[in-house]
Amino acid sequence: MGESLNVFQNVHFDEMVNKSDIHTYLPYGSSNYGLSDEIRILIQSQDLITATYDSFLYIEGKIERKADDRLKTCHLTNNFASFLFEEIRYELGGQRVDVCRNPGITSALKGYVSYTSSESRVLSHLGWSPKNVEPLQVEYTKTGDNARSFTVCIPLKHIFGMMEDYRQVIVNMKQELILIRSRSDTDCYSGEADATIKLNKIQWKVPHLTLSDNAKLNLFERINKNSAISIPFRQWELYELPALKQAPMDIWPIKTSTQLEKPRWVIVAFQKNKKFSKSEKAANFDNVDIRDIKLHLNSESYPYEAMHLNFNENTYIAAYHQYLSFRRNYYGKDDQDALFDYEYFKSCPIFIVDCSKQNETLKNSTVDIKLEMESRNSFEAGIVTYCLILHDALVQYSPLTGEVKKL
Repeated sequence: MGESLNVFQNVHFDEMVNKSDIHTYLPYGSSNYGLSDEIRILIQSQDLITATYDSFLYIEGKIERKADDRLKTCHLTNNFASFLFEEIRYELGGQRVDVCRNPGITSALKGYVSYTSSESRVLSHLGWSPKNVEPLQVEYTKTGDNARSFTVCIPLKHIFGMMEDYRQVIVNMKQELILIRSRSDTDCYSGEADATIKLNKIQWKVPHLTLSDNAKLNLFERINKNSAISIPFRQWELYELPALKQAPMDIWPIKTSTQLEKPRWVIVAFQKNKKFSKSEKAANFDNVDIRDIKLHLNSESYPYEAMHLNFNENTYIAAYHQYLSFRRNYYGKDDQDALFDYEYFKSCPIFIVDCSKQNETLKNSTVDIKLEMESRNSFEAGIVTYCLILHDALVQYSPLTGEVKKL
């Protein structure tokens, strides 16, 4: 109530930034963006202030059916633009800071648990269509043309944990994106036809900021003292188990983690015979009748109690509750407007293990990470398991010397 009486308060306007412009950076070297090619895009100038967290990849391309398949259907699928690449790396000052392996699967898993249904509706420009309603601008029909062009933008925060978490500018540093094209583009489309995808243009569009004199003076006073700038973020690290034992239970020793890189959240999903299959949609995950999933960090287990899931009898509320709780615990947001409702979750279950709160024994040692998976029946052949580990990461850089350290 007292605040309402403060009628003589000072008015403050944010005038620290005079101008913000988008600048386009092009790949250097060959302009051939064929399968397995390496594409490098460099910001060489070190006299810049960039809002890299709001940068994005701009891609133009064309999907073309073979002449014999002209009357067969062919659709670009959900998240197809990320499936164009096998790996994407971000480097700062020549040092690797963040890497996204298998960007299609990584960003699909993270997107399914992070985006709300309303957020997803405005992301069609990056080829995001989680309920598999193909984007109209890239959809084929049986009577359509043999080739169809598409244009997409991929925000870097869709594929990098650093760009999502670290919402600060990068000052006076060389930056580079390295993109590795996929070995096959079959995961980018589905349908009856055989098709090829040709990329005509790849650009990195980065906002540049021009500061006011006062803001620039304050910033460069700190820089000239050789003060280090810290970049804390949560890195997304994907692991793949190509096959499960054809038994009701399997234990997967994923990795041994360092102290800083201990898991905070683990996202698990399963696929059956979807990789490089044009008859399947690569961003969809399958219900393999999971009964329980447990994460082991040394002697600690998460969750504490077994879930006792039974998808056939529609008793999978424990897994769905973890799915709903992710946004609240990870972002500090409420869990309303989840992308998947209870019924849809049954056909595309995403299992989340929250291990963000850990005891002292885990805080002072290396951690062996194992995943225990139990089904109500023996696992079938052809099931691939994906595990996305979200862990803490910390990078420091000095704009004065250009030195970068990953801690």
